[in-house]
Parts: sequence; C-alpha cells; structure tokens
Amino acid sequence: MTKKLCVISLGCPKNTVDSEKIIGILGEAGYEISLIPEESDFVIVNTCAFIKPAINEARQVISFLKDKKRASEFKLIVTGCLPARNHDRLLKDKDIDGIIGPYCIERLPEIFSEIESGKRVYTHTDDGVQQYYCLPRAVSTFPYAYIKIAEGCSNRCSYCTIPMIRGPLYSFSEKDILKEAESLFTSGIKELVIVGHDITAYGKDYGKGSLCELLRNIVKIGFPWIRLMYLHPSGINQELLELMSLHPQICKYLDIPLQHINPEILKKMNRPVRGYRRMIEDIRRTIPDIALRTTLIVGFPGETEDMFQELLDFVREMRFEKLGAFIYYPEKGTPASGLPGQIPYEKKNERYKRLMCVQKKISKEIASSFQGKTVEVLIEKQEEKYLLGRTQRDAPDIDWTVKVHGRAKLGDIVNVRITETSFYSLEGMVSE
Repeated sequence: MTKKLCVISLGCPKNTVDSEKIIGILGEAGYEISLIPEESDFVIVNTCAFIKPAINEARQVISFLKDKKRASEFKLIVTGCLPARNHDRLLKDKDIDGIIGPYCIERLPEIFSEIESGKRVYTHTDDGVQQYYCLPRAVSTFPYAYIKIAEGCSNRCSYCTIPMIRGPLYSFSEKDILKEAESLFTSGIKELVIVGHDITAYGKDYGKGSLCELLRNIVKIGFPWIRLMYLHPSGINQELLELMSLHPQICKYLDIPLQHINPEILKKMNRPVRGYRRMIEDIRRTIPDIALRTTLIVGFPGETEDMFQELLDFVREMRFEKLGAFIYYPEKGTPASGLPGQIPYEKKNERYKRLMCVQKKISKEIASSFQGKTVEVLIEKQEEKYLLGRTQRDAPDIDWTVKVHGRAKLGDIVNVRITETSFYSLEGMVSE
C-alpha cells in the first residue's frame, strides 16, 4: 500500500524551494502527496527559525500536529531551520519522530525507513548542501518559480541568526543553476524569482562568477519575467543597474533590505554605512520606472527617539514603493543580543506602528497614481468571479495583488486597465 506524505512549509521562499525538493525526493521514492495531515502516514513541518515570531509559529504548528497525531497516528518529522537552531528542545519532545537539519533532506527515504521500523531519528550535518542541485523538485508555485542560487551567508550582521543556522555562503554552480532554470522554462514557468540570503554575494565564496554574469546567461533562456530578491546594499553597483535597464525581461524591481539609516545603528548592526539617499537616487536615475522594496528594523539596541525620527524622515523622503518592517528581537547567540540599551517591547511596538502608518499613507498615494493606467499583469489565480495577478512591481506573496476582470488563462501576461485602487491592491479590466 502506498504511503501518504503531507508537507507543511513555513517561512521564506528559500524554504519553499526546500519543501519542493522534499516532495520531489519522496515522490520519486513512491510516496503519495497529501494535503491533509490526518490522512497521511508521514507529516513533515519544514520550519523557519530566523526570529522569535518564526520560532513561535513553528512551535504552534508542531503543537497543533501533535494533537492531530494522537488520533491519526502519523509520524511527525520536523526539518528546516528549527532543528539547526533548537534541536535540544525538539529532542526532548517524544511526540516528534524525526528531527532533520536543512541539509539532510537527501536522506529522507532512508530516514523514513528507520522511523517506520520504530527508531527516532536526529540528523544534522552540512554535507548535503553540495548535493542540493542533484535532488529532484516538484514546483508548487506555477506560473512562477523560485530558484535558489546560493545557501548560507557570510555577512555576519550582528542581529542575524542565518550564519548560525545555514552556515557561510555557498554558491551553487552556474552550470547547475542554468540547467534547472532551463527545465523550469521548458515546463512553462513565466516568472523566475532568483533568491538567496544575499544574491549579490553570488560567486564570492569561490572567487569565480558573479550575479551579473549569471543574469546574462539566465536572460538568454527566454523567461518573460526575471525577478531579483534579497540584495545586500553593498552589492548594488552600476553594472547590475545597467544590466537591469538593458533587459526588459528583468523586472524593474529591487528588494534591498537597508535595516536602518542612522550611521551609529548601522555600525552596531555590522551593516555598511554608506550614502543610501545617493544610492537610491542613482538607482532611480538609471532605472526611472523601478519599484524599490526595503526592510527596516525598529527598536534596535541604543535606538533613540531622534534616531527613529531620522528613520521616519528617510522613509517619508524616499517613498519606497514597498516596505516591510520588523521589531528587533534579541536572538540568542547573536552579538546584538548582548548590546546595552535594549528597548522595551512596548516602545518597539509603538515605533513599528508609527513607521507602518507613514508607509501606509505612502502606499495609498502610490496606488492611487495607477488609477486609469494600463499595466502588465501575470495571472496567477482563478477566483469565482475574477482573476488574481501581479505586476512586475510586485513579488509573490509579499507585495500587492491585482484583481482582474475579463478573460485570461493562468500564466498569461495581459494588459489591465486599472479602475480602482486601495492601500495594497489594484483592480481593473483586461484591455483587448
């Protein structure tokens, strides 16, 4: 009898790729994929553990599944970032049958056999990263797909747990990346989303290759849209901007987490201190129709009210098309967790709300500017009475959506005339 597998994926797009690899590996091994934990023989939770809220979410999901397990008797496996960061706590939980680090997924068929025989398995090594591109994959996000060009990070930001969880930068070979990209294109993928913890660092670990060289070869494959996600500000250079300007396939969109603007805070974060206003002006001058996304941290140790006001003024002045923010959490094992001047949660949360209030007003004004305009939209979903899609200015799952009326198929890129706008969405009709 065929065994059933349910995979629950938490966290970022990089985790999504890992989950697709898990499904590919076990699908090839003969397991049937299920969406319902109670009807499955094995349930895998692929976790995120980057910050405290992600850990809390993973624990809540695991707790929920443990309750289900008592009635359904499936085997519960936890993989991803949480085993790499908090394996001690997981090992104490006897309701968890397998604890598997993020680079051990190639061993899953063997591990499942051990678990079925009654063993409780814990494994965590970094060796598997070298085999990552040899693993099969079942893409779950049509009409777009993520492609991971590197693992780990060597930037050593003082607040960040990624180097502890995922290790230093490991760039995958250009040959393997291009082979997978060509396979995704052949399968009908319309938008390739390039991801990594810092894609501008691609190739630096072995001193050969660069993001720009890789991009030039990806462009030749033929994707209508190519999107860049997670770019460290120190890696933004004129070569990259001119390449984006030259090739219409590369979405005029950049995700550049700045984290803060105050030089003192940036130094404490171990982030580059540079003229961010000048950098943004250079980007917008080179690519006039660019949509910029950034991420900011509020309440970092030592952040005074004046420093926060400096950040607010910067956001008002720069008018980022997309902006996300995090409340600072002192993550165990990071240098920043031991810094003096830790700020009470209530104060951090109050600053977060003020920042997002400023951005909400900016977002509403930017959305209103699209009233009556015609934009290209990639159709992603069919709802009962309308279609849902995105523009080149919007990344999957985190940015705006477009509610589309008219006829189109999933995966089509159509012209849509915008008739209504709101804070974080647009609505319009397909233009013939």
